Amino acid sequence: MVNFGALKRQAVRYLRRNWEYKAAVFVLLYYLVSYVVLETSHSIRERGLSQKLRVIPNEVINYYDSTTLLDEGDRKNDKLAYMQYATSYEHLNLAIINFISIRKSDTKAKDLVVLYSDILAHSDSDTWNKLLIIANNHDITLKAVPLLEASGDESTWSSSFTKLHVFNQVEYDRIVYFDSDSMVINVPRSGDVEISHIHNNYGNLDELFKLPKHITYALPQAFWLNKVVEDKKHTKFRGKVEIPEKKRYNLRMKKLVSDISRESLPERAFQLLPSLIYEQHFFDNHDDFFANHVMVIKPSRQTFNELMRYVYNPWYWYIFCRSSLRQKHDYDMEIMNKYLNDQLLSRRDVHVGILPHKVYGVLTGEFREPWHRRFVVEPQYLPFTKKKSNDGWNALDVFQNVKLVHFSDSPIPKPWEKNDYSASYNSLRIYCRAGDLVKYFKIDDIHKPRMVDDCDSVDIWNWYRDEFERARAGNWVVPEEVEYEW
Repeated sequence: MVNFGALKRQAVRYLRRNWEYKAAVFVLLYYLVSYVVLETSHSIRERGLSQKLRVIPNEVINYYDSTTLLDEGDRKNDKLAYMQYATSYEHLNLAIINFISIRKSDTKAKDLVVLYSDILAHSDSDTWNKLLIIANNHDITLKAVPLLEASGDESTWSSSFTKLHVFNQVEYDRIVYFDSDSMVINVPRSGDVEISHIHNNYGNLDELFKLPKHITYALPQAFWLNKVVEDKKHTKFRGKVEIPEKKRYNLRMKKLVSDISRESLPERAFQLLPSLIYEQHFFDNHDDFFANHVMVIKPSRQTFNELMRYVYNPWYWYIFCRSSLRQKHDYDMEIMNKYLNDQLLSRRDVHVGILPHKVYGVLTGEFREPWHRRFVVEPQYLPFTKKKSNDGWNALDVFQNVKLVHFSDSPIPKPWEKNDYSASYNSLRIYCRAGDLVKYFKIDDIHKPRMVDDCDSVDIWNWYRDEFERARAGNWVVPEEVEYEW
């Protein structure tokens, strides 16, 4: 008679000795635990994200600007700094030019700091010395930091991790950071004056220092990358969302500012700010929800060390933190998004504000886009708009409200880069349909710019480039043949 109990025990003993069996059990348990943890964190994030992530409308920033003082000579201002970074002579020169404008704007922030790759001080002594003299003449601090880059990566963005050193500048309480390939804008609100007759005045972003200390980080949304949810049938959101017209929105903002003005506790004032209507939109854009070409941060050595783990992953992350692993084409922006995503899910003391992208997150390339609806809407309404629409777009209105513009027109070269007018990328430029048609038809047929009716956008796009040339006149010292970058 067969003893099935003995056979069962013998089979179990065999499986326990077999390494494939142990591996299979481990994998099964790992995915079971991961499923439970992920499902639990999903339910937590649906309930808790709004407590830690809010939209900061420009009207609220203006309120804090008008009610908070940054007195010149105040010791507290010694703990405030503007910051940029540079890993090439070109970007170091750009950063210095930006800070010259801010210094001349009568900023109340004492320190203007450029974090530069320490190799720059030794590679081209002539260029370095010229840049150092200009920086010293305008009381701009140049601070050397080690280069941070991905090993074996030779792409344009491989050294962008150097930006993360900004989080390690713990001598400051608050830092306003922006990329050096940007330009601070301060244009007067004018009526019928031609754009070509307007000049950029010296400007600053001092109002961002006045955001409540309760806000740990503030940065704009990467509206141009975020997935637009046009078909609601495929989302979990079932409510009806009406994007308010400008007049109604302004009334809401007026009431919001009034409510905030009566709230004495910054924690409660933060909860009055608009939240994301469809929170899943944040998680659907895990790696590109935030743009980090401008940030308001509170530096912390702990934060910096944590960010380094996102750049140079510890071995155990490959087992326990797979969703946070840096992928081959992840750079500073993707790292910041992974980090903030994890922080918002795991920490109660982190509060992130979404800056108005129409003021601080403007890309020059926006004026070349055929559709602008994603740019026009406020962040909380982005999932409910249509990508192919120009409702609400007014190029002149946008132009007069911009405070920081980022030169981003790839593959069209940036204003300081060599331009080949016979290259195919010239077909991506725009040309006013009501402009000089004789001049237009003289352009090579293969690379003619696109004709558009929105002539204001054409003028504004060209204006940014012209103003950059005006700003760098007398302060650009990098010769064309010097192209060192690490």
